[in-house]
Amino acid sequence: MTGETVIICPELAAGGVGDYTRRLLENLPRIAGLRLIVPRIGNRPARLFEQYPVEETDGTARGLRARLPARDGKVLVQYSAYGFDRCGYPRWLIKALLDWKEESQGTLAIMFHEIWAFWPIWNKNYILQQLHRRDLRRLLRVADVVFTSTLSQAEHLIALSPRCAIEVLPVGSNIRRAQATEGERETGLAVLFGLQRSRLRTLRKMHPELKSLGAAGKIRKIVTAGAGRSREGDDEELALLMELELIEGFDQRGPLPEEKISELLLACEFALSAQDELSITKSGTFMAAATHGLNIISCCADASKPEPLSLLTSPAELLKGFARTELKSRSEKLRQWQERTAAWPHIANQIARALEV
Repeated sequence: MTGETVIICPELAAGGVGDYTRRLLENLPRIAGLRLIVPRIGNRPARLFEQYPVEETDGTARGLRARLPARDGKVLVQYSAYGFDRCGYPRWLIKALLDWKEESQGTLAIMFHEIWAFWPIWNKNYILQQLHRRDLRRLLRVADVVFTSTLSQAEHLIALSPRCAIEVLPVGSNIRRAQATEGERETGLAVLFGLQRSRLRTLRKMHPELKSLGAAGKIRKIVTAGAGRSREGDDEELALLMELELIEGFDQRGPLPEEKISELLLACEFALSAQDELSITKSGTFMAAATHGLNIISCCADASKPEPLSLLTSPAELLKGFARTELKSRSEKLRQWQERTAAWPHIANQIARALEV
């Protein structure tokens, strides 16, 4: 097996790294000899993946090593620590990659979606964390190209291996625009979408601010949408929304097809986000709101910080009020930032450059 390109990813099912890989392949040029390797296939691969061979490895270093190119190949790893190992330390994967790199003349590119867990020294997992860091240091030293999705993760990786050049590549939107141009947005309509656990976290964290914005008429209605529902979660979400006492109430739409989500995003004035500043650039829902030109209401908005934080709107400044032209300017600048730094063609171009395809 020579001159091949291999992508190793933890999953092919919808969501997370599986969605990332699917969008990436949609935007990469056709690659002759490309194969995908996963530790477990789980659900049937999406139709896109059927354009390329999909192989399942047994989750051992020997099993994976046997499936990698013999020489002169190219390997892209979609690295997610917990995706590859339930304890967050996929030593089998790291060993296979180190052995392959030592024996071959191939190219190794890594996209770090997750790095390692951060446990305090008294936690039983602390030693596991240190072993994981030690092995990743060895991997960083032999990697040809390294990407990660957040500045904070890049800083941790550089601290681990200072000579390693890390490129920050924010994730792309997980929702494509249904229309090339947008129509009239409904004033005061806000959307909260994503998995239910994320929606609940946002409602809990921003509840006092949302209640104040509702009382002031800045937010008139909230529409929630997304999967991952449970009876307990539905009850809590309903109670939290009712407590906001919004002028026009709320609407819980549950899971929707991608096109319907896009239409909803294009109809709203605001999106709600409780992502912290360390993880905001690896949130597909945040990027979807940005690419659809919404004003994002966020507690981590800060005009003194770099984009995208400087382009968000804090609940406090929205309560004070400012010109609608300023809101429109921010949303357009945020959309341009997303297109410039995290559009899928840009991501695919950077990864294609790394793989020399």
